[in-house]
Amino acid sequence: MATIRDIAKKAQVSVSTVSRVLNNKPDVKAETKKKIDKAIEELGFSPSNVARGLVLKKSSVIGFIVPDIANPSFPELARGIVARARSLGYSVMFFDTNHDKHVEKEAINLMQGKHVDGIILSFNEANRNELEKLIKKQFPVVQIYRKSSRPTISTIALDNIYAGTMATEYLLKKGHRRIGLITTGKQTQSGYERIIGYRNSLEKFGIAYDEDLVQVGENSADSGKRCMSNILNLKNIPTAVFACHDLMAVGSYEAIFDKGLSIPEDISLIGHDNIDVSQYIRPKLTTIDTHKFDLGQAGVDLLMEEIQAEQPLNKEVIIKAELIERDSVRELI
Repeated sequence: MATIRDIAKKAQVSVSTVSRVLNNKPDVKAETKKKIDKAIEELGFSPSNVARGLVLKKSSVIGFIVPDIANPSFPELARGIVARARSLGYSVMFFDTNHDKHVEKEAINLMQGKHVDGIILSFNEANRNELEKLIKKQFPVVQIYRKSSRPTISTIALDNIYAGTMATEYLLKKGHRRIGLITTGKQTQSGYERIIGYRNSLEKFGIAYDEDLVQVGENSADSGKRCMSNILNLKNIPTAVFACHDLMAVGSYEAIFDKGLSIPEDISLIGHDNIDVSQYIRPKLTTIDTHKFDLGQAGVDLLMEEIQAEQPLNKEVIIKAELIERDSVRELI
């Protein structure tokens, strides 16, 4: 039984180009269309012969279930998803769940009722039952931004251990040995994994882990301020702090300034996420860029593969972040 993947291979074009031809899109060269038509004829392809590989979609709409649209990371992720989807002739349906598992369930039911062709989502393990239902239905789904523990779900996520390691080792290589950590902790997968990177780096440099230097809070500026205030109330404050989210780093600025201290002269600070505000605060925040726009585009590409495949792919794509060096970290002599 021929699939559109077979057609693409035989015609030596991309799957998305075959999709455009089957959907009678105008943006395909006549020569390319002729090659695809010939491959379709030679392979005996018929759209009625495929199941999940069907390219003639019911709706040309995909869903994106957002856990918290107020989180500055997700709008950029959404922009990447929309840009890639539109380039492929798709629209995107959004649903913000505010981390509520009941709303997550409602979002899935609504999108399936609207016959979306697939869903990109970012769920935590609290709603694993809803993920299992999608898996059993072989419904095209991609988990994005956070890694899933369910091996049957295609995932595109950040290497958070690597990110935590990169941020901490950057500080260590700048001569810092007493390094604080502001994190969301085990309540989020990203927080937990970045702690692992932080601890691994300390161990690599022969530095003992000190629980007093680790503050756990929510991904917000207010929480970051509280966490940094706690660190600054220690008898022996660190020379540098790694804030696992830029929002927490922004709140940390206020706590540091309220204490009459300066960045980076008195305390260095590195964030994570590279949200827009990080380059406008003073001093500009050194941070970890997660390439959210690119991640969103790659998420759509992976979902297209799932939609066009005959069986779930269970594919995992891990993206590595990048250090953006600005002005909030100083080198110790």
